Amino acid sequence: MQKKAVQFGAGLIGRGFIAELLHDSGYKVVFADVVDDVVDQIKKDGEYPLFTIEEDYAPKIIDNIDAYSTIKEPEKVIDELQDAQVLTTSVMATNLDKIAPLIAKALKKRVGNNPEKITVMACENAMMGSDILKEEILKTGEIGEEELEEVAVFPNTAVDRMVFAGEHDGKKGIEVGKNYELAIEKDKLVNPDEEIIKGAHYVDNLEKYLQRKIFIINNGHAVSGYLGKQKGYTTLQEVLNDPELLEQVKATMMESARALEAHYGFDIDELETYMNEMMIDRWTLPGVVDEIHRISREPIRKISKGDRILGPAQLCEDYGIDNVNLLRGVAHALKYENPEDSQAVELQEFIKDHGVEEAITKYTGLTPEDRMYNVILEEYHKI
Repeated sequence: MQKKAVQFGAGLIGRGFIAELLHDSGYKVVFADVVDDVVDQIKKDGEYPLFTIEEDYAPKIIDNIDAYSTIKEPEKVIDELQDAQVLTTSVMATNLDKIAPLIAKALKKRVGNNPEKITVMACENAMMGSDILKEEILKTGEIGEEELEEVAVFPNTAVDRMVFAGEHDGKKGIEVGKNYELAIEKDKLVNPDEEIIKGAHYVDNLEKYLQRKIFIINNGHAVSGYLGKQKGYTTLQEVLNDPELLEQVKATMMESARALEAHYGFDIDELETYMNEMMIDRWTLPGVVDEIHRISREPIRKISKGDRILGPAQLCEDYGIDNVNLLRGVAHALKYENPEDSQAVELQEFIKDHGVEEAITKYTGLTPEDRMYNVILEEYHKI
């Protein structure tokens, strides 16, 4: 019998990363999305191309797919989930609460009707995204905790791949980087010895890999964006090709690396290699362009406690490691302006009305008694 996976989110990561691995693992992939044009195109074509950047954009066809609208065809999505083995998401962590009610209804329907547990994995740029999704499902009240345990498992994941919209030889598709990482929490699988997705990396301690990715790569993206914005740049590539800013970005990521070395025992040379390969080298490939407004979006989330900038800064603080570049990154984030980004607008309005001092406390949780608070404030006034 054909294996089936339902993928919530038919954006670039959903189609260009998660669906490819599911497809290569023998699953029929059914997309669930809110964008009518994307859903309709998948239904019409039944396939789409990926173009590998490092292989001169050589095409690869992803077929055996279908799609339904979560808004217009929720019952279809629920039906598809009744005999699916895997449910994955790539909708952004802030949208997990929006898809939770539909997933809850689908899982409730499986209770007593399907003895096979479905594997639910939130493939988001977030710490323990599957745990977050599970909590949001339970919040709906649609399904009880014991019923949920009966029908599903929720391994957390760490995801990383370079993806862009692209068109080659008259065909619209997705440009993808050759290198990627999908780490899956092994001990939460139904069968810890089963590789449910080929090409994934199965780990015992996912948190260290999540933090490596978020505290180094996502950190580098965000800090590059906030530094670049202040200099008037519009792309990540402009930042990485500016020797002065590249040095600052590298110094920031290396502070994170030293914190991870101290906390988890990572080899510092391996972390530096990871930083160069997964951040610097691939994002400076000819033809690769990423926008400042994308990598800088949602600054409130990105300077919050435990996230990509303040998270490693706190680890540095705990281990007595210098973190001035990380804290400078927070300061630059506090300066970030974008009228089309609701969090950036909220942040700037709060600073205007209440001052940066109150903003630091409100959005980072730090107080004037904290050393890091005062470093951020000092760096903010230097900008």
